[in-house]
Amino acid sequence: MEISPSPQPVIPPRRWLRLNPDPRALLGLGLCGLAWGVAIAPQRQPLEGTLRLGGLSFDLQPPPGETSGPAQGFLAVPLRGLTIKGLAEGPPLVVPFNGQRLALNGGSGLSLTASAADPLEVRIALPPGTRVQSLQPEGKDQLVLDLLPPSPGGKPVPAELTIIPPAGVTTANSTAMGAVFQQPGRQEQRITPPDSQFRLPLAGATRLRLLRANPNQAVVFERNLPVAEVTFTTERQSLFDQTPITVSTLRSGTLHLGRQAPLNLRPDQFLQIDPPGITVLTSLRTDQDQLAVEVVGQTQRIRSGLSLQHPTTVQQGTLLSRLLTPEQISGFFGFLAGVMSSLLLSLLKGE
Repeated sequence: MEISPSPQPVIPPRRWLRLNPDPRALLGLGLCGLAWGVAIAPQRQPLEGTLRLGGLSFDLQPPPGETSGPAQGFLAVPLRGLTIKGLAEGPPLVVPFNGQRLALNGGSGLSLTASAADPLEVRIALPPGTRVQSLQPEGKDQLVLDLLPPSPGGKPVPAELTIIPPAGVTTANSTAMGAVFQQPGRQEQRITPPDSQFRLPLAGATRLRLLRANPNQAVVFERNLPVAEVTFTTERQSLFDQTPITVSTLRSGTLHLGRQAPLNLRPDQFLQIDPPGITVLTSLRTDQDQLAVEVVGQTQRIRSGLSLQHPTTVQQGTLLSRLLTPEQISGFFGFLAGVMSSLLLSLLKGE
């Protein structure tokens, strides 16, 4: 008996996809790609926020529309005491005081102390171009301010202190304010200060240590200060080999970039803002043992994280983030992806 062969399975003919060169679909894909590229292109966004800081550094800029100008008001505050010293960096500091020229570098310092019940008042005026190298509270009753003068060029305008002695009674044997000039390895020299308002020009790199009259009252700086090169770091020496280590001064804060979701900042994070960055300190004041700052400016990108070299959070400004909310941006890209998928399928034709 002959066995018939088993039937072979029927294999359907293979269908191939081939490109259908529809010019309208190709044009549509090109336009969609262009729209996608324009939408994600970096663009500066308005920036604003509030920050709590352990310290702050910035360059003071001239008023808007001006390239230079006289020294402008920075701070007016009642004090129990004031110490003036020179910094190692920058030009040496020599201060005229009561007919003498006091060299305040190399550890030397001039201390003014209110000896009456009333505090002395200090007003600080800074010329545009001054670098506030470090502004930081120390404890609840002291404020330290490091100043670097403007770069050489043009007519130099020094920073200036206006000092108003306490309103106490001055006699032949006592004054309402005491002044002491201290030099390393020498006995302190007591100097009789003026008994009325006087000024001290600060033409060199200067450190001011302010002993506040009322630690429970906030120190309020001038509002709407035009600034540049704002940083939120300080340097400390390593305990191992004394090399400098960069430390964040950020304590907390919230930043708004365009219409993106707010960026909430945590203690000790490094904050990096691409230029031009923060351009105005709209409010600057002390808050217990830290600084409270309100800022505005413009930037393309914000980065934050516990590592200065490896930030973990990045916000990038684009054309869409300037105009649309995050939900609207997601809807736009979803619609664009759907249109591109339809156009791509129309280019493929089976046979």
